[in-house]
Amino acid sequence: GVIDPHFFTGPARMVVVAEKLSEFLVTNFPDVDGFTSTANDYVQKLRDLDADVEETLSAVVSNERVLVTNHTVFAYFADRYSFTVLGAIIPSSSTLSSASAQQLASLAEEIKEKNIKAIFVDASSSDTLAQTLAAEVEGVEVINLYTESLGDPGSSGESYIDMVRFNAQAIASALVE
Repeated sequence: GVIDPHFFTGPARMVVVAEKLSEFLVTNFPDVDGFTSTANDYVQKLRDLDADVEETLSAVVSNERVLVTNHTVFAYFADRYSFTVLGAIIPSSSTLSSASAQQLASLAEEIKEKNIKAIFVDASSSDTLAQTLAAEVEGVEVINLYTESLGDPGSSGESYIDMVRFNAQAIASALVE
């Protein structure tokens, strides 16, 4: 189907990426200063992160595992952690696309019908459409996540591991009653 560049939203996929990249580098370059050990340590951190995310999200009951986002970014995350992506304000993997009024009205109706609690948006993009949509549907929060870039140094998203952990905690907090 459509190429989705957001494979990094699932830490289990990043384990595979890190392992394959490490194998390539070790095969093609000398093991300088313990690269293999460092790579293996990082792969273990990714595995631990995946387990931590799964544990964090275990508080979200199955019928609440529904995501509405500002654009289609969490397909891999949803697949790995048994979420459903109800819809996206911008039905594209790019924040450069736009949504039609009809699409937004339809999404608002679905949000009402399914009693959705939150719309998750990228912290580095405008949340204007999400705020407008949330205003149309009483009781919906707009939650900022790190999806397109890491956060500033010192932020909750300053590293990949911090970013994923923050996103999982924010999603769980928003969806658990």
